[in-house]
Amino acid sequence: MTATLFRLPSGAVVDGWHVSRELGNGGFAVVYLVEKNGKPYALKVARHREASGDDKQTHARMVREATALLMLDHPNIIRHRGYGYAEAGNMYLALEYVDGWTLAEWKQRKHPTLHEILQVFVKLASALSYMHARGVLHRDLKLVNVLIRKSDGEPIIIDFGCATYTLAEDLTEEGLPPGTERFRAPEQFEFLREHKNEHRARYAFKVADEIFALGAMLYELLTDPWPTEHYRRTSLNSLISPPPAFDVNPRIPEDLSDLVAKILSREPSKRPVDTEALRRELEEHLERSGAEYTMPAHAPSEQLPSKLPGDKSPAGVPPNGPPPRKRASRALATGAALVALTAVTFWLAPGDIPAPLPDHSAPPMISPPDMPLQSPAPMVLPPATDAGQKEGSTVKMTTPEVSPQGRPQRSQKRVSAAECAAMSLVAALTAGCPGSQIRPEAFTCPDGAERAMEADLHWKIGERFTLVLDDRHDQFKSTWFTPGSDVVGFVPKDEGHDRRQLEVAPPGTRFYGKAYYLSDKMGRADGPALVIRYDRVKLPGQDERPVCVVVEGHAIEFKDGRVRAKNWLTGKVVARWP
Repeated sequence: MTATLFRLPSGAVVDGWHVSRELGNGGFAVVYLVEKNGKPYALKVARHREASGDDKQTHARMVREATALLMLDHPNIIRHRGYGYAEAGNMYLALEYVDGWTLAEWKQRKHPTLHEILQVFVKLASALSYMHARGVLHRDLKLVNVLIRKSDGEPIIIDFGCATYTLAEDLTEEGLPPGTERFRAPEQFEFLREHKNEHRARYAFKVADEIFALGAMLYELLTDPWPTEHYRRTSLNSLISPPPAFDVNPRIPEDLSDLVAKILSREPSKRPVDTEALRRELEEHLERSGAEYTMPAHAPSEQLPSKLPGDKSPAGVPPNGPPPRKRASRALATGAALVALTAVTFWLAPGDIPAPLPDHSAPPMISPPDMPLQSPAPMVLPPATDAGQKEGSTVKMTTPEVSPQGRPQRSQKRVSAAECAAMSLVAALTAGCPGSQIRPEAFTCPDGAERAMEADLHWKIGERFTLVLDDRHDQFKSTWFTPGSDVVGFVPKDEGHDRRQLEVAPPGTRFYGKAYYLSDKMGRADGPALVIRYDRVKLPGQDERPVCVVVEGHAIEFKDGRVRAKNWLTGKVVARWP
């Protein structure tokens, strides 16, 4: 049936949120600029379930977006400010209002240097690493879903309408999850080709897909001086890799171009092993950058005048986009191969054509109003309350308590383990219950770890290495570890290392992983323990590799959610997390 769009007029009030104007609308929601207590916010209001044409999933999509955002609290991720129901029964989600440009607009308006672009992507990779550690995948990273805040230049990831998280129910009715064609990893299309006759086959979105999308965004900013313009562009996810960035834009240093090519590799195993590894590579590259990184990514003669999307193209710019720049002969050969071998070679707009799924374009400055095609596992939202709400109101919502610095504060009330266990996921998160990182479950090792340990590192399952568990603390003293936190271990210079370790894990080797805690109530007969899983390693002078190394040590003390243990112990190479 034809869906009618629920709209709130200017001046309407929804549970204390005063509607100023509409900012944008999409297939499943409308986004408004609203004001409450003198401050601006963005209010994302779902269509009415019966009017949306999707009465089974519309509400569940909004619930899932709210759930994903409740798991996250990071300065470079859009922040949740409450949820509730409009008078007509439509669920709404209140978000912080970000006055900023999309990445494409920022590139075109501000003409950033290579150094400034890399700074932004280091922060984006850090935000994604934080997000992935909590089991959340965005699944629709693109230029319009990152805003650069005007006041301080901070990048903010927005629009979690396509996001998913651990244990969320998959209701996707297509082979691929929701997303945007331009920024899909090539293995997604390979999956469709391999399973074209299997109607129930569903692609499992992975961190490697997120890494590819981030690389595609970086490639766009480095190679395209007109990122907001609508014109034909070479495919980034075809069978053949796109031309190297330095072939398209001579201002791009070759080593930076090589890093982007690695992130966009056709083979997922050749990309950084996760977003934390990607962050470190970008950061290390930034630290090594020279004078050539202080120039704008494109020459002034190539830049368009600063303008808003939708303005008429400046004189001299053809309707199909900018005139082609001169490229090296191998770039031309690559382009010819792309035309010959790619079924979908061109795209029309930067990040706004999700096919075959519905469009997920974002209006500038707020989280866009589109919804995903999945919903979480069934759950019940906790009762929404607002201290300033009038009695008898038909709308209920929650607004986190905010500190003087503007960050949500946790309630001082302690919640018991039994109460946490009885709560729904959203309620447990809201109540500040401990995360699942405290107790590690048995999982397989990272992709490629077994091959890397055997073929590249020449490690044997069961052998042991001595190391300092966390490089932030004294190796000879006991240390407090926070379960769920990242740790970086290293092999110190010491005469006690045996010959085997000196050969395959010498001093200077660094291990990257997470800390966990196991109590005697979790099946340990010899008392509580600190457990650290290292899933990546970097030997001196070599690239990072995925591994499986476990350290387990007696917990000296457990207090206020932290565990104290020795900081110099022995790690064991394993084939599966214990």
